[in-house]
Amino acid sequence: MTKVELLKGFAKGWFGNSQQHSIHAQILAQRGFKKLADKIMAESEEEWNEAKEVNARLIELGEMPVVAIEEYPVICDVKEMLEYDCKDSAEALPMMSKCLSMFEDDYVTKAMIQKFIIDEQEHFNWVKQHLNLIKEIGYENYLIEMLGD
Repeated sequence: MTKVELLKGFAKGWFGNSQQHSIHAQILAQRGFKKLADKIMAESEEEWNEAKEVNARLIELGEMPVVAIEEYPVICDVKEMLEYDCKDSAEALPMMSKCLSMFEDDYVTKAMIQKFIIDEQEHFNWVKQHLNLIKEIGYENYLIEMLGD
């Protein structure tokens, strides 16, 4: 895989994941889980901005971004949403870290990807924390905690 293909794949993935999180946030808000909906919507916006940043970098490098979106499932169960995010992040983090070596000669892109890795690690830690909270207090109590403001 070339550097350009990798960057295009990142953008495609983040656009898709952004849309998934946006839909999940809307589902959660409609069900009254405002706290969780707000957090997931913020994640959606962050991913959208990361995809746009990758496309801007592709243009700076003289490459043409593609209009494409990776497909992600829409999940209605809160615990399953979190488990999916956890699995997705757990798979993405080592792959992203491994890709850094491809950009040793491109400090700007490497620094951008490093920032994305930090953001992904923070999201992974947050999701793991919430899955552990479900184990600690029980699923129903967790859902009650996510209601309202």
